[in-house]
Amino acid sequence: MEIKRSWKRRFDQLEHLTRKERTLNISLENWQVENISKSRMQKSALRVIEDGSLGENFSLGRSEKAAEELVRGAEQSVQYGDKAVFSFSDHSLNSFHEREEKNYRAGQVDEIISFLEDVLDFFKSSAPDITLNLVFGKNYDEIQMETSRDAYLKDNLCNFSLMVSLPISGGGSQFYRSFESSEMFSGIPEAELEQFLREFRSAGEVSRPETGKMPVIFSPRSLYLFTFSLQEGLRADNVFRGISPLIEKLDSEIFSPKISVVDSPHMQEAGGRRFFDDEGIPTRRQKLVDEGVLKTFIYDLEHAAKMNAKPGGNGLRRDLFSSGIETPISPGMVNPTIEPGESSREEMISGVKNGILVENIVGFHSSNYSQGHFSVQAHGYHVREGKLQGRLEDVMIAGNIYDDFQKIKSVGRKLYPGNFGYYPYLLCPEIQVSSR
Repeated sequence: MEIKRSWKRRFDQLEHLTRKERTLNISLENWQVENISKSRMQKSALRVIEDGSLGENFSLGRSEKAAEELVRGAEQSVQYGDKAVFSFSDHSLNSFHEREEKNYRAGQVDEIISFLEDVLDFFKSSAPDITLNLVFGKNYDEIQMETSRDAYLKDNLCNFSLMVSLPISGGGSQFYRSFESSEMFSGIPEAELEQFLREFRSAGEVSRPETGKMPVIFSPRSLYLFTFSLQEGLRADNVFRGISPLIEKLDSEIFSPKISVVDSPHMQEAGGRRFFDDEGIPTRRQKLVDEGVLKTFIYDLEHAAKMNAKPGGNGLRRDLFSSGIETPISPGMVNPTIEPGESSREEMISGVKNGILVENIVGFHSSNYSQGHFSVQAHGYHVREGKLQGRLEDVMIAGNIYDDFQKIKSVGRKLYPGNFGYYPYLLCPEIQVSSR
């Protein structure tokens, strides 16, 4: 704390964020251990305000030299910084729980190996002829925020993850399932893996739908095309700059009444759960879209000040292509979820006469996603007469979430982890599908 007292005398305001991270990752490729990696590091970010200007710098490590370089870099950057229109946080929050570190320590190597052996045994007994890839992760983060306005916030979280992927032989694609838990897995998710295998056996042959509009079932793993596009529209910085498609849409219907989108930052099983954001603002559950109606935008401190709004804990060091302590602050959803509905995945499939089930997408980054547009390659299955017919190949889907998601027919009753948040399966009755 002595160093931080000296820092306070050098600036009008300061904000110091520290993250201590421990990770263990084990990857298997084609049934064999490919890599085991372990890391432990501390990262820091310092934002300062001096004479009305904003500066920041980043560092790795916890040495006195790293700390001094952190301050010196912030002093230099503030000379060229943007005008500061806000003050740093003055909140206090201690959401540190000993159980999180206890959960991390409880997942010992022998227990992890036993768990992975159980997963391998399951697939060996059910499908010994497939190519199997696994990635297991164990992560523990401690996050601390202090400001010169007497803010002090502390949080920690532990997360275990498993990704099972099955490459298509000669097909150039793969299907996968992801699982998350805040503590070591107590057993393998047999029911989910059995369903995954049943689907995968339908991927042996290629089945190409005809080009045209048809029903599309979006899996939770593909729905980041919806969430990232929506996030761009919700971001207060985009609204302020006049480039959001949702300007003047508050309290208007933008999606089907079957769609409710909630930022759920305290969801226990979510790997990205947070009790405060990267600006020291406590997070909270926010219903962003309620039965299709837009209810609020998402704010960081800067744009809350510029737009006379209250920040809700959405100032994050994360964007579409990167995340980490060196990523600039911008408004973002912490852990987006789509509220579940009443349909099962099986009911959706059985009700489709001719359509597709999209498992994964490729090429989203090249879409005009900030305006809701998507044009992506779809990996998944052709659905005919209520059954999975074969895998997709050279199939594209295109549309706009603000048009196509007005027509959602069915929402799944169960949430699954996606690439960014938790989602159910969704059935849209008409999406443009192109096949070569």
